[in-house]
Amino acid sequence: MPEFQYSAMDRQGQAISGSITMPTKPLAIAALAQQERFVVDIGERLARAESAAKPQRRWLWSGRRVPLRTKASMFAQLATALAAGLALLPALRIIEEQTRHPALRQLVGDLANRVQGGEALSEAFAAQPGVFSALETSMIRVGETAGVLDHVMASLAEFSERDVDFREKIRGAATYPLFVLSLAGASVVIILTFILPRILATVGDSSALLPWPTRMLMGMSWFMRSWGWLVLLVGLLGCWRFAIWRASAAGGLVWDGLLLRVPLLGNALRRAAVARFARTLGTLTHAGIGIIEAMRVMRDTLGNRVLARKVDEIVVGITQGQSIAERLRQSGEFPPLLVQVIALGERTGKLDQLLLKAADAYEKETAAAVQRVMSILPAVLVVALAAIVAFILAAVLLPIVSMELAPVGT
Repeated sequence: MPEFQYSAMDRQGQAISGSITMPTKPLAIAALAQQERFVVDIGERLARAESAAKPQRRWLWSGRRVPLRTKASMFAQLATALAAGLALLPALRIIEEQTRHPALRQLVGDLANRVQGGEALSEAFAAQPGVFSALETSMIRVGETAGVLDHVMASLAEFSERDVDFREKIRGAATYPLFVLSLAGASVVIILTFILPRILATVGDSSALLPWPTRMLMGMSWFMRSWGWLVLLVGLLGCWRFAIWRASAAGGLVWDGLLLRVPLLGNALRRAAVARFARTLGTLTHAGIGIIEAMRVMRDTLGNRVLARKVDEIVVGITQGQSIAERLRQSGEFPPLLVQVIALGERTGKLDQLLLKAADAYEKETAAAVQRVMSILPAVLVVALAAIVAFILAAVLLPIVSMELAPVGT
């Protein structure tokens, strides 16, 4: 017979918790009502124990992911509920009941079960490392310790919304260039493999008499039809090996360093990292997290391992008594304006406010820089595609024109 653990209220409004053994949940609620205990929340202990023991594995089995926008919305709802005076557990249960997203309902239900089982919300966050970042867990932990969870949750909701907006702007700017590049590649492969052989079959078999563009194109077409499978296999293996190399510590540093040196693109990536640096560090310090812990949490959000290593060096300098601004200046990887803002914030004690204002400015600059890159890239791709098409047309038309202009009888 299952055992149910419950939270209830008595006639005087006092909170009561305990367990009861009954065949079904409705019978358990009815039995508690007869004892003048009015149920607020009830669940089967075995199910909760299994959920607490294996939350991450069950989450992986579910195959569902919570979108960043949906998670940001959950933070906003929870911040609103806490600001309205609701306790944490009822707030989580309300969000669980009202949400229509299956993965979010499962996630919030797991959080509520853990909180009801006696865990802190930060511990429940830490049990889902694939969903909640170290930044989010650290902020919640500070809010619980200082007793300002509602304020910290509001800051986290605002940070998440801005982060999602920033990501969507970058993704939206990159969509069209990627589409043009994919279309160009697919078009060339289809032309060389299927269309071109049929057209060139009409110009005869004597390749020695054909113009060099035609001979070159016929060779490429033959190679694609004969060895295209090998090219595809080598390409996939190359991508796989490249992904392994880039994921390694040494390869990641080399690759991220090269990206920062690419004209236009490197500038956009650096501005994006600086904007995230300012936004994250400002949000964490505003929440009351110490500067060293905030720097360690923030390093993993930059998206560039070269800059992350520089942050590690800055943390070492801070522990030795140096100022943040001085270490940033010595690193040479951060813009002078950010260094001046941090120096001013250290002198005035308003580091968090100045960082958040700097983040607003850098996010606008990043969006403009990305827009410049993505406006130039489609033009370059279109010109390259036009050159390829012109070469193919020349290779096809030259032998036909030569045949038309050749004297009769030759």
